[in-house]
Parts: sequence; C-alpha cells; structure tokens
Amino acid sequence: MSFINEPVLNIIVVGFHHKKGCQVEHCYPELVAGRPSELPPAWRYLPALALPDGSHNYLSDTIFFSLPGLTEPAHTVYGISCFRQIPLEQVAQKTEDMTRSSVQKSVCVICRVPLFGRLAVKMELVVRAWFLQGDFSQTKLLEDAFKHLNSCPVQIDQAFEGFSVQKLVESWRHKALLLFKLLLLRRKVLIYGSPAGALSAALLTLISLMPRCLEYGLSQSANVVLSRPLSPIPPVIQEEKKLDTADTDSFKEALVNGSNQLDEELSPKETGNMLEEKDRVSRQSFDESILSDVVDRQELSSGREKCHSIGEKYKIQKSVVESQQSPTMARDMSVDGLYNLTGQIDQRECGFPLPLFEDGYICLPYLSLQYLDLLSDPAVQGFVVGASNVLFKQKRQLFDVLVEVNEMRIETADMSLRRQLTLGTEDLRFADHVVRHASTQGDTWIRDQFASYLIYLLRTSLLPEGSREIESYNTQFMAAFKSTPAYEKWLKETNNAEIESFINLTPMHPFSGQLSVADMKLKLAHTMSTTEGGRKVSAAVASTGRAVASTSRAVGGALSHARGALSGWWSALTAPAPAALDADACDACDASDADDYEPDSEDNRRHPDAEADPPDKFIEDDTATSISKIRVI
Repeated sequence: MSFINEPVLNIIVVGFHHKKGCQVEHCYPELVAGRPSELPPAWRYLPALALPDGSHNYLSDTIFFSLPGLTEPAHTVYGISCFRQIPLEQVAQKTEDMTRSSVQKSVCVICRVPLFGRLAVKMELVVRAWFLQGDFSQTKLLEDAFKHLNSCPVQIDQAFEGFSVQKLVESWRHKALLLFKLLLLRRKVLIYGSPAGALSAALLTLISLMPRCLEYGLSQSANVVLSRPLSPIPPVIQEEKKLDTADTDSFKEALVNGSNQLDEELSPKETGNMLEEKDRVSRQSFDESILSDVVDRQELSSGREKCHSIGEKYKIQKSVVESQQSPTMARDMSVDGLYNLTGQIDQRECGFPLPLFEDGYICLPYLSLQYLDLLSDPAVQGFVVGASNVLFKQKRQLFDVLVEVNEMRIETADMSLRRQLTLGTEDLRFADHVVRHASTQGDTWIRDQFASYLIYLLRTSLLPEGSREIESYNTQFMAAFKSTPAYEKWLKETNNAEIESFINLTPMHPFSGQLSVADMKLKLAHTMSTTEGGRKVSAAVASTGRAVASTSRAVGGALSHARGALSGWWSALTAPAPAALDADACDACDASDADDYEPDSEDNRRHPDAEADPPDKFIEDDTATSISKIRVI
C-alpha cells in the first residue's frame, strides 16, 4: 500500500468583491513571493473555479477541479473548494468593501494527489469553524489546518472516499455501462448539471469505475499545450454577472432577517446538494418542447432518414460454441462468479489504468465560463468536462455528447456514435446483473465487476477482425475503441498483452449464451426507458390511465377494471426482478427512469428565497439546423 507524505500544496482563500468579482484574498504558503493575494499566470482563473456560477444561490457547496502543475508542467494538481455564504450581520470584523447583505467566500485546498473526498470532509469542518469566528482577517486556523493535513501520511486508495458508485448505478441503471463504454472512445463529452459540487462529484464517481484510473490515471488530465491563450470573458458577460448578483440582494435580505434558519443550516455536513439551481448568467436554454416538435416533423417526413436512439435497434446475437459456454455467467448469476474468473489477473500488469487522459485528452471535473475557449483549441483532441453554466450547453458544436446529470439524459446527434454505443443482449445481461446486486454488495463489488468486464473486453479485442465473439461487445464499438490512441498505447506498454494470466482467459463476453424470452423482455424494457419513442409510449400509458380513472367515475366500474388490467400489464413489463429468483433464469430489470442522482442532497439547501426557474427559450440560430438531428439516448 502506497503512502503519500505532505499531500497539500497550498490553501487559498477566494472572496467575492462587489466591483472586482472573484479574487484571491490570501494564500498560504505564498505562490508569489511577498504577495499573498496573487496567483501565477497558469492559475489565474482559479477564483472562478472556487466560486462557480450560481454559487450565490446556495449557503454552502464543495467543488472539485483540476489545474496544471506549477513545478512539474506534465503533472496535474487537484483542488477542493469549500464555499460558504453567511449574512453580513454575523461578521464580527467588517471591512469597508463589505457592501452586500451577505458574505461569500471559498477556501481551496490544492493537493498533489486526488484525495478529493478525503480532504473535503476535513476542510468542511475547518471552513465552518473559520466562518463562525466572524473575523476573516484571522487566518491562523487555516494555516494550522495546512500543517495538520500534511502531518499525517495518507493512502492513495482513500481517493474513493465520498464517491458512491452504488448511487450512480442505482440512478443511471443500464446507462451506467453506456457511460463507461463512452469513456473508452475518447470523445468530446460535456457533463452538465447543478450545483457545481454535485456535478463534479458525479463526474469523478464515473471515472472511478475505470480500474486504477482515479488514483493513478489523472496525472496528465489537465495538461495540454494550447495553441492560443485563453481569452478573457467579454465585458458584457462580466457586467451581466454583476447585475445578476445585484438581483439577489432582495432574497439575501431575507437571509439576514432569518438568522435562526441560518443557524439551523450550520450543521457538520452541508455539501452534496443535487437541487436544481437557476442559471443567472443566462436565462436561455435549450427548449425541449421545441425540440420535440422538430423531431415529430422529422419523423413524419418521408424524404429523410429516421434517427434511431442508442439501444433502439434490436439484433439477435449468434450463439457461441458449446465449448465456450462453460465459463460464462449468462446462466450463473452468482454474486462473485464474474470476479472469480478474473481475480487472478494483476490489474497493474494488465496495463491499468488505461492511458485514456493523455496526449490531448483532458478530464476536468468542473469548468467555469473562462475556460470556454479551451474546448475549441486544436490541441485538445477530446475531453470529459463538467459545467454548470448554460452557455456551455448551447455551444453544441464543441462537443459530441451531452450528459445531463439532473435529468439523467444522454444526447448526441452523431449517428455513428449511437450505433457504437448500442448495448447488445450480453451487455444488457451484465448491466442487469450489476443493477440487481448493487444495493446489497456495495462500491467495491461494483468496481470489481466493471474491472472484470474491461478485462474480458480487452482480451476479446485481441481476436482477429470478424470473429463472432467481438459481436457481443458491438462490432462497431470495438472497431472504434481499437482505433483510439489509448488502445494502441496499451498494446505497446503491455507488449501486445503478453501476460500469461491474461492470455489464458477465454476471449468472449462473460455473459454470452443462448437467447431467451427474458432477454427479449430485458431488451424491450431497456428500449422503453432509453428511447424517445419509448418515453412517449410510457407517457401515453400514464395519461390513458388517468383518463380512464376520471371517466370511470361517470361510467361505472367497467372502466376501472380495464384500467387495472392495463396498469397491471405495464407494471409486469417494467417491474424490477426480485433478487431471490432462480439463478438459472436471466430476469428483466426495471428500466423506468430512476430518481435524480442526489448524494446527501438534504445537507445543502438552496437560498431560502430563490425564485423559480424562468421558462427556457430556444436560442442560437446557427444551431437550429442541427437540433433536428438530436435524439435522447
């Protein structure tokens, strides 16, 4: 077990100034000699990461981000920002620049290793105590915290603390495997959601499914030599943000008057909120109702090709030969069966972590608006980034896939990418196996299942092109994955996978086997939950049930029986499989949309008087032509 000594590099205080915006107020140890309130040029946008868009709508939040290293340019450093907002009346030592009704500050910890959750828990308590003392000029408490964090060695496997893949799988269900495979293709992926803390945590939780990636695979994730410097934000947008903050004074006054309510908010845990936030930088977003109208017209047009959602086209897989069925899991749904097949393989010798986030492919848990130019730079070959500002979402020409965390949706207009990410029968069996056991087995078991899946995928990829075992993973996906620089580099680093325990593994999908009626039911349920047409059918069934219920009051009991039969049939189709069913049958799982992924949402609350979100508007004429091509995955 590897230990890390002195993991923390700096503690930085960022505050909001009513005229200058976000600015550094204190840095320990100093980054610029003699100037404790200045940052080096490489970190000039750190204040915008520490106080993200919409943070004034929350009393507290914890944001994770990454920055390029200063002493080692090829190394990434990791930031944890603990944000808090209190009424001005609770500040004991006021200064002249405190002209607002509330005070907003963040305390950032910059560390050498990705101990996000581990350090976040400690810093939240430190920041809470620092705010309670009411004098922000006294920074000795923060300096003592810096020394304490560096006095005790930490283990690198503590990087998983705070990131629950169990909640991720229970929320995204079968789509968790789709997102996992999407990471392997090194495409341009924008993950959008709010608030910024929950968004960045969700992105890092997804990364943790990749074996050894969160601990060792992000060392170059923020390092790219840009062909042009990042441009500053236009003055119009800056002024809009200032006006926006001014608009919040009215409900900040309510915060000051409601001091008892604020005292109740100051609990030991106040982060991880997944409530929706208002995007006050721009009140425009993509209008889903307009998109639906455009989609309907496109489907009715006979002269255009119909775009199918990922997983919509059903294809029966060829059965494998009898000699290859013995080690599979298709009819053996034991909890530890899959891991027992790959447990003898050393993940480090197997080439893990895969070199995904290298050579121009970046992974940034959170990006502020100042980094918008980064995504269009020619040096950036691909990315997985998180953003809470709606302006990122509007720039659809910058990304291939949009993942909306709050609405649990995946969108893309790339037809070839849809075909590559289609989940076949075997993939759905694996996803169903993980979903049904996730609630009882925990995070470690889930990560082991995905690691075993990746080992089998890599082993099967060594087969000659055209081998039918590859079809279980989707032939088009496998071809796209094998063409990525990460796969080529993996082959080179492992000497064409010349590992004895790895080569002895049977090249196939661990859940391959004969097709059954249960597989067809599983495929249908998955299609109904992941395609736009399926959602329309589900909505129609729900509305029909309500109509029958209201009509039955006037007509009589006959329609009630009909409604009960309709609801019973639909519930039987989408009902989750009981965990105690016979292990010899591959049961269908519940494919209905899960609730939003909300880790500890009750511990961090929105501003008490925050207004309701304004209705979205359709924007940007230059993207109107591409809107009709977009389908929800």
